[in-house]
This record gives sequence, C-alpha cells and structure tokens, in this order.
Amino acid sequence: MALLESCTGLTKSFGSRLLFENIALGISDGERLGLIGRNGAGKSTLLRLLAGQIEPDAGSISMRRNTRTGYVPQDAEFPEGGTVLEIVTAAIAGEHLDDLDRAARINQTLGRAGFTDSSLRTEALSGGWKRRLAIAREIAQSPDVLFLDEPTNHLDFEGIQWLEKLLSTAAFASVVVSHDRYFLDTVVNDVAELD
Repeated sequence: MALLESCTGLTKSFGSRLLFENIALGISDGERLGLIGRNGAGKSTLLRLLAGQIEPDAGSISMRRNTRTGYVPQDAEFPEGGTVLEIVTAAIAGEHLDDLDRAARINQTLGRAGFTDSSLRTEALSGGWKRRLAIAREIAQSPDVLFLDEPTNHLDFEGIQWLEKLLSTAAFASVVVSHDRYFLDTVVNDVAELD
C-alpha cells in the first residue's frame, strides 16, 4: 500500500537555477529508499519537499490520508538548556496517551537511541549524540515514513551501526539522503538518483 501515493510533475528552483523538474515518485509501506546524486543536485531540497517542509514551484505531492511523517535535517537544533528527556517529551506532547503509556514511549525511545541518562543537557552532547537525539525525537512520534538528510553525519562507527540496525528493522518506511554507499547498501532496498 502506498504512503506517498503520488509525486508528479514536481519542479523546484533555487533562485534562478532549476534544481529539478517533472519528478515522479511513490513510496510504499516499509520501503527504504536511498536518494543519491552529486552535491547541489537537489537531494536535500527534494527530501524537504517530500517531508512537507517546503512547497514545490509546480507539481503535487499526495500522501495517504493520516500518514505520519518525520524529518531529520542535516543539522539538528534544540532549545537552549533542554534535556534529552524534555526534547522527547515535547515531541509527543500532542499525542493522546495516558501518563503510563507516555512514560513508556519516552523511556523506550531513549533506550533504543542509547541514552542512559535522560537528564543530559543538549548543549553537552557531541554531534553524534545530537544526531541520535534528533532521530529519537522523530521516532517517538511513531512515523509511517521517516525522511533523513545525511543521517550518518557526526555519528561514530557505533552510532552508524545503531542507525543501520534501527532502519533495517523498522516498521516505518524511510527515505535517506546519503553519500555513504556502504550505509545505503545496508539500509535501503531501492535507490533513486538525482542527476
């Protein structure tokens, strides 16, 4: 069953430069798609379009009704002075959960991401742990499809292995922009190239 039912005639410019035009794409339940291409080809822009972060110049994107999306940008930003617990708690603040279910989801998410101390302040985290927290923040919201832009940036070898396992076994679909061919070979089942 399709999550992204249609993406047709998609066109996007950056200033006076045309990044791409007439893209057609679909994403199915459980699909793991890798987006590749040279720098400046528009991979990150296409990912942001698909995730609903920006609007196309032309064309349309149609998601299945009630599809939950998550988006992890290249550079994760967090409120100053927040803890990892507060970040994940805020991510699911709008969810209709009782206190026990909310606490269980938060603890499970932080545990899956490898956080053993939920009181850690975000400014004390390394780039790799900030990346893990950005991914955990989106996973806590139980997305149907997760869009990730260069997710291995700042991750050490252990972090990359964690992410490979997470994405390879996830019930949600994912679309990943990456230049890391080994990582893509491990986590995706299809590849689209922007050229």
